[in-house]
Amino acid sequence: MFDIGFFELLVVAVVALLVVGPERLPDAIRTTARWWSALKRTLHSAREELEKEVGADDIRRELHNERILREIEESRREMEQTFTQTSQEITDSLNQQARETASGTPLPKGEPAQTEAAENTVPAEPTPTHPRAEKEDYLPEQDETAEELQDPEYPEHWHDFGDPDMNPDHPNNITRDTEKESQQEKDS
Repeated sequence: MFDIGFFELLVVAVVALLVVGPERLPDAIRTTARWWSALKRTLHSAREELEKEVGADDIRRELHNERILREIEESRREMEQTFTQTSQEITDSLNQQARETASGTPLPKGEPAQTEAAENTVPAEPTPTHPRAEKEDYLPEQDETAEELQDPEYPEHWHDFGDPDMNPDHPNNITRDTEKESQQEKDS
């Protein structure tokens, strides 16, 4: 920040020693250090408060998420293009082999021959897509129900209903209550 070297610091120390005096110099240094730290603390808290008001963390997180989604979309397009090219090459290769076997002689590469075998070949099937896959905001997880997403072995899904021991309306407790009621009815 400041371009202060050792020589400049030495000059400032000598001037401070001459102006303040050797008896009061340690107190002056302590006071200056306290002011400096209080100023830094104030500036830091003001910066944090400003970032909180503006929502800088949320903005950073959104920008990061958008960048990752763009990268995923680009890689998806590249993969689809690669798969399409590969399937086209395979189809062309199979058609070439079918033409060669039908005519009995190998044809030079790149020369399309109109034979019955070439005409009877089945075009490659289009890859099936989800009906909502065209939407930009579609995620495959949207097709899953809440029960499919929850793993009963791990309690991190308790945030939906809370701890079963503490929440009487938890789905686990409701099934237990119905089991108890049916057991009581059988006993009666």
